[in-house]
Amino acid sequence: MSENTLDNEEFDAVVLGTGLVESIIASELAAADKKVLHIDRNPYYGGNFACFTLSAFVEWAIEHRDQRQTPLVDIFVGSIDSESPTFSVRHEGEPKQTTAVPSSAESSGPASRLFDRLSAYITDTQTLSERSSITERLTKLLDNDRKYAIELAPKVASCRGELIDLVINAGIGEYVQFKGVEHNYIVRDDIVERVPDSKGDIFASDSLNLIEKRKLMKLMTAITDDEGFGQLLGDCEDMDFVHFLETKFKLSGKLLDSVVYAVARAENRDELSARAGCERVQKYAKSIGRYGRMAYLCAMYGGGSEIAQSFCRLCAVSGGTYILSEKVRSIESRDVNDNGYCVQLAHGRVFAKQLVLDPCYAPDSLPTTAAISRLVCILDHPVFGEDTTATLSYVADSGVVSMLYTTQATLTAPSGQSVVYAWTKGRLSDTRTLLLRALTTVRGSLAQPLFTALFDVRDMQPSENSLSGLVYTGAPDSTLDFDSAVGLAQQILAKLL
Repeated sequence: MSENTLDNEEFDAVVLGTGLVESIIASELAAADKKVLHIDRNPYYGGNFACFTLSAFVEWAIEHRDQRQTPLVDIFVGSIDSESPTFSVRHEGEPKQTTAVPSSAESSGPASRLFDRLSAYITDTQTLSERSSITERLTKLLDNDRKYAIELAPKVASCRGELIDLVINAGIGEYVQFKGVEHNYIVRDDIVERVPDSKGDIFASDSLNLIEKRKLMKLMTAITDDEGFGQLLGDCEDMDFVHFLETKFKLSGKLLDSVVYAVARAENRDELSARAGCERVQKYAKSIGRYGRMAYLCAMYGGGSEIAQSFCRLCAVSGGTYILSEKVRSIESRDVNDNGYCVQLAHGRVFAKQLVLDPCYAPDSLPTTAAISRLVCILDHPVFGEDTTATLSYVADSGVVSMLYTTQATLTAPSGQSVVYAWTKGRLSDTRTLLLRALTTVRGSLAQPLFTALFDVRDMQPSENSLSGLVYTGAPDSTLDFDSAVGLAQQILAKLL
């Protein structure tokens, strides 16, 4: 692009952003013999689904994050007991304090350089006197830098979900590998309990009494019966799911919470109708057994990013053209009748009949009030096992937190460590305490945090002055699996093809 080899070139479609939704769309358009140009302003694939080494994650926080969408990234190095993070990377790169931090003459390694990179964002002047100990912790982390795969939007794939079917139909199994998610936990009243998710597990469970086992078996048998599914709902379709379970199956307490939050994955008590809840439970139950005794699969090396790159490879095989690290200067209608678009790039311009873009690429996009708060923590111990992957639902009066636990089993952490993700709806200013409490409960006394980051990702909404006819995608939502992203891509493709 530096030689303007594409300057003034015509394309059937230009796609801005390499997130999962955009990458699926680009691959399908290219497979339909469309001439596709796929652009990302960042030097990496994945967009809001990107995955990084530890040092690259810090670089994303400082340099590459969209500051409108993610105005703040708080970073703790070591303990999270302090009310103030070690570093607070704020909106527009503005440091919270501007105290100059002299570089250490005797320490010029990667950890010292990383500390210097973050020094403008120190939140407490005491950190200056702790430079040596913080740098020592960073050194130990960076010794394994390339063994970390830190995701911005972690998700798993339902074994009976739309993503797995799409991967199979698209033939990209050779590009991406999956590992089963062995365990599913409910965290309630500061107690972590495994959710029994098969008939054998239900009968073998020590956490359920005989009556609870019978109730759960009755529910799972009824919901997985295709012929009797409609009769099961009867006149209760519009009833809320919790009330349906309470009246129809007499569920209550931890058994009710396990079904609602850990199986149906509701994010609040009143979210689901009886039909929607039963459909989610049915999908979960039928997922078990397709690829083993688990309902979910986790992509190796970092989920969404690896899958997005697989679709990018498929697009390239079909003739798509890719450009990374390319800034988009402006987007204009080609003529008064909106017959196509002119995309002004840093190194020329291209023309497109169709334009698909992450809303962050629209220059007049504004953040909305909707947001998802996220936490990622590297622990010094694999609290649920060295070769295990697990999903968790933390249920408290103040909210529900979705969680994912990964280890070296998915090649996302070095041996002897683990990575815990937690996320919930709402801005970080409102959910910080809930996220930290969930992390503290899950790690217990067995593990100590080595590195923790908290941030929120806000929805971006193009203004009413945006050009008509553009097709916008969106940021990853708060659901656990990838099916909503696949569904959005398919909706957009139905308009374009």
